[in-house]
Amino acid sequence: MTDVAGSKHVGAEPASDAPAQHSLVPVAAGAGAMTMIALCFANGLQGGASQTYAQVTEALKHTYHINDATLGVVPFGVSLAGNFGAVPVAVLCARKKRTTVLAGMFVAWGILMALAGLAPAFSLFGVASAGFALFALFRIASAALEATDPAALPLIADWWPAQQRAKKISIFNTCSGVGALVGLIGAGVLVDTLGWRPTFVMWLPLALIGAALIRSRQEPERGAQDAAYAERLEEEAEGIERVRVVELIEGGPVDAAPAVSSGTTGTLWDAVRAVAGIRSWRVVAIGVSITGLMGTGIMNWGLAYFKRTFGLSATTAGALAPVLGIGAFAGVLGGGYLADRLLSKGMLRARLYVTAAGFAGAGVVYMLAFATTNLWAAAPLLVVASALSTIPLGPQFAVLMDVTPAPLRSQASAAVNVLQASGALGPLLIGILSTAFGENLRLALLCVSPFYLVGAAIVFAARTTFVEEVAAVVAEARTGTG
Repeated sequence: MTDVAGSKHVGAEPASDAPAQHSLVPVAAGAGAMTMIALCFANGLQGGASQTYAQVTEALKHTYHINDATLGVVPFGVSLAGNFGAVPVAVLCARKKRTTVLAGMFVAWGILMALAGLAPAFSLFGVASAGFALFALFRIASAALEATDPAALPLIADWWPAQQRAKKISIFNTCSGVGALVGLIGAGVLVDTLGWRPTFVMWLPLALIGAALIRSRQEPERGAQDAAYAERLEEEAEGIERVRVVELIEGGPVDAAPAVSSGTTGTLWDAVRAVAGIRSWRVVAIGVSITGLMGTGIMNWGLAYFKRTFGLSATTAGALAPVLGIGAFAGVLGGGYLADRLLSKGMLRARLYVTAAGFAGAGVVYMLAFATTNLWAAAPLLVVASALSTIPLGPQFAVLMDVTPAPLRSQASAAVNVLQASGALGPLLIGILSTAFGENLRLALLCVSPFYLVGAAIVFAARTTFVEEVAAVVAEARTGTG
């Protein structure tokens, strides 16, 4: 998606020919490398916090005199808070500057993480682990502030050209891995040298840096990048579909306007209902959430699978994680670039197709991997499956942004977060199946792998309404309904 000459949002001069016109890319004021770095603190802090906790579990047991079951309460609470925390964030983002909201979240998150690190060990009313309860309260509360998607994803959609949306979201998502690496390595060093408490306190200055960076960025105009896509969309739509696209863009979003108006002026529920009424958004969101059952499951049971199936030690199994991580990193980054490259070639549904293909490919390769008991056959297949399963991470969120009017994107992101909470059922389902198969994780994972294929089929079904609903978003942006 590229610049549109004469757009009221962009103000570019008409180009002499189409190719030259397509080379112009409107970038909103405030966008740039430093802006992406500032945004990356959102995912980076979240990834770092999760790995920090993983590194200090043994130290926590010693400090607070607790067992594994008690330790498990925190990840469960973090998961719920991280998903449902998106709801109040979306409400704020719909009414306030998203850069300000993010800056405030970073500061509050850093303070809560530091307080968790300073939580004393004490007993209360005979409960020896009362200190851990205080620690858990601070850590879980901080997780609610890790729900940054309702602010970050719409900002990406408004800062950078629509034709770069999947690529930029892919870059944003890779930062979670960078943060996780910092948390894993940094926390490991600090635990061994200074103890576990500094590993939590260290996040406060990093959060303050992130807050200062994002607060210094200029808030972009909502919907300007969608308006700039109008002429290109009209040019590349074909047949009867092109007639409808031109009708929507030139005539205004007759059908979409009332829904957008009620979504922005009414309650959060009104906004969610307006978003759920967009067929492509609804179908893709459901498909993505279904794949989360396997995605979350393999994250939780992956190491145990290697140990049980191939008799590997914890050290050897852990050494495979970076290998799989390379595939995942390549998939996250490559998926967005591939989708946007195909889009630039005129494939209007490129992001939708790349998302569906990634999920489908992951499902097939995962089934092949779990069908064998040979490590040398399974390991390479799992690297490929890991890459395929992460290819959609950029395109899937770009698709959801593409079909959602700019004024409703924060609420739409929160709704997706809540839907994705269903992924927590994946580890439970795999555990139940494993027990049913005589503690056989390989067969359990084999049975759950087809969820990727189901999700792919559902996402692919959105193709029939996708282009028309993108056109409705463009029309809404051009008329300034939001």
